[in-house]
Order: sequence, then C-alpha cells, then structure tokens
Amino acid sequence: MPERPLPDWDNLSFSFIETDWIYRAEGDIGRKPLWDDGKFLPFGGIEVSPAAAFMSYGLGVFEGLKAQRSVDGRVLLFRHGSNAERFRKSAERLLLAPFPVERFTSAVEEIVRRNMRFVPPHGKGTFYIRPIEVGSEARLGLGPVARFLVIMYGSPVGGYFSKGKKGAGPAGVRLQALEQGRVAPGGTGSAKAMGNYAGGIMIAHIWKQKGFDDVLYLDAHERKYITETSGSNVFVVLKSGGIVTPPLDDQILPGVTRDSAIRVAREVLKIRVDERPIEIGEALSDGEEMFCTGTAWTVQSVREVVHGGRAHAFPKTETRKAILDIILGIQTGERPDPFGWTKEVAVEPAGARR
Repeated sequence: MPERPLPDWDNLSFSFIETDWIYRAEGDIGRKPLWDDGKFLPFGGIEVSPAAAFMSYGLGVFEGLKAQRSVDGRVLLFRHGSNAERFRKSAERLLLAPFPVERFTSAVEEIVRRNMRFVPPHGKGTFYIRPIEVGSEARLGLGPVARFLVIMYGSPVGGYFSKGKKGAGPAGVRLQALEQGRVAPGGTGSAKAMGNYAGGIMIAHIWKQKGFDDVLYLDAHERKYITETSGSNVFVVLKSGGIVTPPLDDQILPGVTRDSAIRVAREVLKIRVDERPIEIGEALSDGEEMFCTGTAWTVQSVREVVHGGRAHAFPKTETRKAILDIILGIQTGERPDPFGWTKEVAVEPAGARR
C-alpha cells in the first residue's frame, strides 16, 4: 500500500487529512454474536445502500477524541474509555445496537497505532479520532433498524481556532447569544447524535459572517438560561465566587472535557463548581470570566458575548488558563495524572510478537 504524504506539521489547521487505515465493524441483531470481528482496512470509501436508514433519517451517532505526543515521544490517548461509554449511551438513545466498550477502546488504540506516523510531533497538533455508528439497514419508514455499521478513522489536526480562524485566540472567542434552543426539548441533546449538529450549521454561519466565532444558545423551554455553543459546554466564573455550569439534561451533552474541567477545578484547584441553571442576565452581570470546553475547543476563553444588542466583555482568563494548563499537562505527560485519564499507545500492542 503506497504511503500517503505527511502534512506540514508547522501549518496544521483543524481540517481533514487522509491517513493510512480505518476500522469497520458490522452488526446484525439477527445473528450471534451481534457484532462481527471487525477489520482494519486501507483508507478508502465505504459502500452502503442508498436506502440505508441513516441516509434518510439521520440515524447515526459519533464521537471525537484525541491522541498526542509527549515531550519524550510517547503517544497518549485521553479518556477514551469515557468516549466509549458515551458512544454506547448515544447509540441506545437512537435504538442503535450499543458497540461494546472494550471493542471501542481497543479499536481506537489500534487506529492510533496503525496511523502512528500521522500523530503530530509534540507541540505541533493532535491526532483526532472520529468513531461513527449508523443504522445501515435499507428501509423506508421510521422505526428501529436491525443492521448497523461502525467506522473509525483519524486525522492530524491543529487548534480549532487557528490558521485563519478570525477573532479567536488567547483573548478568547466572541459569541452571539440567541434566545432559542440548540436542540428540541425532550430530544436528543444529551446524545452525540448527528442531527443535533446539522440544524445549527446555518445559524452559526450567519453569525460568523457578522464577525462572531460562534453562537451561545439559551434553553429551549424558557429561553433565558444558557446552555451550549454549537459544539461546546459553557462555564461562568462569578464575581461572587465559584464557577457555574449548566446541569446535564436533555439539552446538554455530557462533555468529556466538561467533566475533566469540573474535576480539575474541584479536586486540584479547590474551586467550587456548581452545576445549576444560570440565567443569561446573571451570567452577564455577575460573570467575570467565561470559557467553553470540548474535545475540539479544549478549554477556550470567551472574550465577549452580545445579547439584546449589547456587548458584554469578559477580560479575565486566569481560571481558564489554570484549568487548561493542568488538562494539557496531563494529556501530554508533562504533569502527573492523578485521575488515570491517559493511556500510552505502544508501537506494538502488549504481547505482540517481535
């Protein structure tokens, strides 16, 4: 198999680059075991029926996670077991067959191993892994499906707000607050479902054309409590003390980076973190710092929120920086990992013949 060229490590953006290998597994509830053994294939297209359920009905979920190199050249995965659990729960919400957690983690490790040459050098970027599960059964009409497809691939990426992304940077992103929900009440907001993201592309695009980096959605019930951006969780550092972040519900995705930030703040920095509803008015009047978390965004400061035609600045970044430094330090092996969040991916798996 001819090797694909490596990218320019000094000019990585958050964009797709073809690598060497993908993973594919198929499931069918009419057989035992439900899932086949899965296989690793040279990177290429996949063939599905044009009547596959996900093509018409959006019956699919996905994940995003990262591996990166440490200073001494090791490759470390970050909390891929947590992504496996969320992948399983998201699938269950859409009545897809849950992919076994241990199969997920081992496949992710092997995808990284087989594409090891695409993991950027330390400090140059990360290797982003994208697992997907869809309902692949050919059918017309809404209802549960019996056949499933899991695909995993990876790509080297730079920072989400880098290389031409206007506005964002050390000072943070600029958000337009919208009095509308990101997802429907009682819907799939707590799952990483494909359809959750499709509807927001146009909305975010409109505001990006006006100079914003993204939008901040309010809740779909009362349209006054902050929820999420297009793809990140939100935290507010209050002048009155402590950090507030919206509680998990049917409109909030249980972000792995969100959970990491909460635990770092509480257990390492000893800062009180309250998971409770926070009105946009309270966030803007009592908030002295705002930041967002996500696998792609990592921990990103918000420098300004515009709501009701008024701009509100958040000049402070100290809390975000302290949390980010600890998370990045753990991810890259430069700090101790008291949580057991990282796992090294060896060049060859344990027990492999040499």
